[in-house]
Amino acid sequence: MKTTAVKIGEEGLAKRLVKDVHCELTAALKGASLWDSLDYFEISMGMQKRQDAPFPRFEWLSCAPVTSAGHHYVYIGAVFNGRHNLIFVGKTSKGFERACEVANRCARELGA
Repeated sequence: MKTTAVKIGEEGLAKRLVKDVHCELTAALKGASLWDSLDYFEISMGMQKRQDAPFPRFEWLSCAPVTSAGHHYVYIGAVFNGRHNLIFVGKTSKGFERACEVANRCARELGA
């Protein structure tokens, strides 16, 4: 019997807990051999107290590589009513291209 991976977004993010989505993204990044290139990939500070809540409502998702002070990050957020809610943040010491790969993998997994 052949099994196929189900992308997180295909199940409906609104029905998923933030911490569960984080675990599934972590597993996807490990499966894509991208995990070891991250210094960290965490639930954002603003979402820490709400990680047991459903994934925030959104009109669209953002999955972007970000450069700040010579460091490279990955920001995963939900945008609703013109407001950006940062959900997950990662950092890589492997350069901007690797941050792009991680952001793209997260976007695919979330169905963005």
